Amino acid sequence: MVVQPGFAARLKEFRERRGISLRSLGKEVHCSHGFLWDLEAGKKQPSISVAALLDAALGGGGALSDMVHEVSADSGEQMVGRDSSAGSASLGLEFAPDWRQGVAVAVELWQGDMQRRNILRAVGFSAAAFVTPAMRWLVSPMDEQTSGDGERLIGEPDIEMIKRITATYRTLDNQFGGGHVRDSVVRFLDAEVAAMLRGRYDAKTGRCLLAASAETTQLAGWASYDLGMHGLAQRYMIQALRFAAGARDRALGAEILAAMSHQAAYLRASAPAVDLARAAGRVAAEAGIKAIEAESAVLEAQGHASGGDEAACAKALDRAERAFDKADRTSAPEWIGYFDESYLAAKFGHCFAALGRGDLSQRFAERSLDMDGRHYARGRQFNLALLATAHVQAGDPEQASAVGMQAVDAAEGLDSMRARDYLGDLANRLGKHVGLPAVRDFIDRARPVFGGV
Repeated sequence: MVVQPGFAARLKEFRERRGISLRSLGKEVHCSHGFLWDLEAGKKQPSISVAALLDAALGGGGALSDMVHEVSADSGEQMVGRDSSAGSASLGLEFAPDWRQGVAVAVELWQGDMQRRNILRAVGFSAAAFVTPAMRWLVSPMDEQTSGDGERLIGEPDIEMIKRITATYRTLDNQFGGGHVRDSVVRFLDAEVAAMLRGRYDAKTGRCLLAASAETTQLAGWASYDLGMHGLAQRYMIQALRFAAGARDRALGAEILAAMSHQAAYLRASAPAVDLARAAGRVAAEAGIKAIEAESAVLEAQGHASGGDEAACAKALDRAERAFDKADRTSAPEWIGYFDESYLAAKFGHCFAALGRGDLSQRFAERSLDMDGRHYARGRQFNLALLATAHVQAGDPEQASAVGMQAVDAAEGLDSMRARDYLGDLANRLGKHVGLPAVRDFIDRARPVFGGV
């Protein structure tokens, strides 16, 4: 473990700013106050998981986690002379036939991401690569035995730690964008989760461990997607789905299939987006989770919209609305907490925008802004950009520019390629109206954000 100089001072600074004692902080992060005193004195080093818990307790925003790095045994001399590009093209695309092989594939992906980052960031996306994992999820029997026989005993506190850290990173992702959390999540997977998966546990604990690992792996994929690393994001999604199969968690599997559809639709892969959304809907129906059924239906609609099929889009939107009305979100899993009326309205708005129906898109985009803009700051920026696009399509470039200015303001502090792409797309749509002062002001203001020339 390597801890950057200044960690101890930064920890003390955050704690004193929060105004709590070492003993109180220890209760929050499940560490002794003596251990925390040694951390602040620079006498001991934290693990990545402890640093993440300290970030969450002290509002560090990932600053403490970013100062802790794992040094793997495979680094250094073993990497010298090795063709680091070998196997990168297919790394992480395999949906392993059993859960143990799945763990090996996922761990290799995490290690590769840490050690060959520049190479893996360049791997390409192929919507067709989602087909085999989705089919295997649908037709293959779930793993029966998921017990580990390693040396380290893994129990409920370890799994709870994974869930809490994942929830913290998920919150930061929604607030600040994937660029603020992606590397930290991957380090956590490589340094902490991999060791737990190699540990000793019974079948019940193993299923819970695999489910928690699936959530964290999906988050790494989602953050990669948000940063425009689509090939790498695809690999994380596939491995998350494999973990969900090992956990026998059908609801989580449906959510991951829905995320795959989301990415495919964003990349204009219409037919795969529709197929993946339908697969997600089928699994969600089997699991009895109406909220995920509704999400799957609206993602299917988005796939149809990106392909220009207005009639099929309308039918899927109707199913989404009916399923949403029946959903009991109080009993839905925590990880689908984002799916509410505002999110559904935004998806309706995106569908109509893709179909060129700015009049309808505008209505839903306005509804989508009735949301928690602080905890879902990135989503609010997306929705503002959507509303501005709807105004362009409706023939009001000046109002589009006014709303676009709000979207630029909302992008400040976000590290999200999607946020930048939405602004770039809006600027392109407004380009033919550049003679209007409001449009010119927007483009001049937005250009440094989305990287335009």
